[in-house]
Amino acid sequence: MFNIESRSKEKTMETKELVRISDMNISDITETELEAGLKSVIIQKKDTIESIYQSMITADEAWLKYKDEEYEPTEETAKQDRATLNKAEKNIAERYAEFKAAYEKPLQDIERNIKSIRNAIKEASGIVDKSVKDYESKQKTKKMIEIESYYNSKDFSLVSLERLFNQKWLNKTCKMSDVKKEIDVQVKTIYDNIKVLENIPDHGMIAKAIYLEKLDMSEAMRQVEILKTNAERLIKEKIEREERELKEQVKENAKEQWQEKADEKKTKDFEVKRDEFYKSLGFEIKEPVVEEKPEILEYTLKFRGTKEQLFKLRQYMTDNNIAYEKIDQGERK
Repeated sequence: MFNIESRSKEKTMETKELVRISDMNISDITETELEAGLKSVIIQKKDTIESIYQSMITADEAWLKYKDEEYEPTEETAKQDRATLNKAEKNIAERYAEFKAAYEKPLQDIERNIKSIRNAIKEASGIVDKSVKDYESKQKTKKMIEIESYYNSKDFSLVSLERLFNQKWLNKTCKMSDVKKEIDVQVKTIYDNIKVLENIPDHGMIAKAIYLEKLDMSEAMRQVEILKTNAERLIKEKIEREERELKEQVKENAKEQWQEKADEKKTKDFEVKRDEFYKSLGFEIKEPVVEEKPEILEYTLKFRGTKEQLFKLRQYMTDNNIAYEKIDQGERK
């Protein structure tokens, strides 16, 4: 246990000479003088009291005659009497202020001393308060070391203690046994959630990474759903893109076939017109008899389509005596 009194004295001695609060003066006058204060002021201010009393007599002389119903003053007399009363009231107020100031002087001295005493007590309270806070800080530091030691004993490195730490653990009312239970629960919860996320198909590793970043299971699951939705969209986009590219390729192939037929027709039309021109000149064109053999051409093509379409294409080539060679799978892109 720390000693508040000794530490308070030590702190006080560092700043100034120790003064006991109980030794401080409340007033510079004795108890007897304080009790006789009013009488003393009355005696000292005898002229003031007499002036007040004289104003009271003057006031009576100015107004009591008005109680007589038969008294009828002139306007000038009434105004003079009114001025006399006002002067008497003003004189009493001023004289009383002098009397009050003289009587209150000892009280003002007491008030000044009381303020000094209160300030001294506040300063002492500050010294004691610092001692209390220093003690509490040491206790919290000691408890923090104990918490860190227990956490390290868990051999749990997925999440740092700082991310799980609850400031209330350092409170005096929070028992260390309760702190250990909360740590155990949090560690077990993280392990359990990691196991759940590991069983998510395709996105388990990403889900775990998100969870360890946020320590929020609902957020991790929400992100997994986003990943699943995006994956489905990408698969759909790939299928649609391949179908689109296939249609474009078929369209391009049809264009090439049309161009080949157009070129072949153009060549034949030219030959017919040439022969007709020679005949018009009297020449007889005799083509040499040549045993026509079909020209053997070789193309390397790559087909893309459904399994059923490719089987039909292969069957067509077989039925029409078209030789084809299956390329090794390793050469395919």
